[in-house]
Amino acid sequence: MVKKFLSIGDMSKLNNVSIQTLRYYDKIGLFKPEYVNPDNHYRYYSIRQIFYLDIIKYLKHIGTSLEEIRSIIALPPESIYEFLKKQELTIEEQMKKLENIHQSLKHHKSQLHEQILLNNQEHGVVYTRKIDERLVLKVDCKDTVTPLDQPDIYFRELADALEKEGTVVDLQYGCIYPLKHYESTEKIHYSSLYTNISKTDLNSTGVSVDSIPKGTYMCIAFKWSKADYYDHFNKLKKAYFSSGFPIENDVYEVSLPNNYASSNEEDFITELQIQID
Repeated sequence: MVKKFLSIGDMSKLNNVSIQTLRYYDKIGLFKPEYVNPDNHYRYYSIRQIFYLDIIKYLKHIGTSLEEIRSIIALPPESIYEFLKKQELTIEEQMKKLENIHQSLKHHKSQLHEQILLNNQEHGVVYTRKIDERLVLKVDCKDTVTPLDQPDIYFRELADALEKEGTVVDLQYGCIYPLKHYESTEKIHYSSLYTNISKTDLNSTGVSVDSIPKGTYMCIAFKWSKADYYDHFNKLKKAYFSSGFPIENDVYEVSLPNNYASSNEEDFITELQIQID
């Protein structure tokens, strides 16, 4: 024989909803039992109420707050339809944001893998390696920044542009300057700074989307140091020119942090790259 009423325990088991949740729903007036024993205050639910509890569970499943659910279940179908249309747009925006986060996470994992390889690379020794095409967001620094300066203020322009698009700046610092003979580090002036990106439809002023071509690069890796920067650059430059490659070219400088806490001593791995093929 089918029970006419279900105890709160039976309702909980049948619907995979905790007793505490059912009590709370009763307290806020969202889903009240059909009958409450006046003597012992036990709650009893009718079989038909299972259907209405499923409606609440569904609305909660699609991200609707309990306050919204309490209002929605009192509405006619036309109003609920309009609400679901708006909810669908909200979920689509959330999915897009999560996809951006997912792509950023994958990119940073790849970046960290490359950083581990660079840290394991023999430092101060010229080598060649293949590098995939890089889509970048660039800002012109008007030849005013050298490797001895702090370029962070220019990277903030890149960060602001990306944050307005709902993403964040890459953890890799990238700088570009012409390959030529310099007398000292002070004479090296960056033409532009960049950060890697995954999307091209950016609508910010002062920055531009560009790409660094895929190819074989002559490189040198080292622990960042103002005192040793010029020696590493000079070693790479001499190896490049002695190999008979074209005189006009660019140097790409990338730096990645080996620690992430500002309280720790600054520690960056830097690689200088010149494309040769």
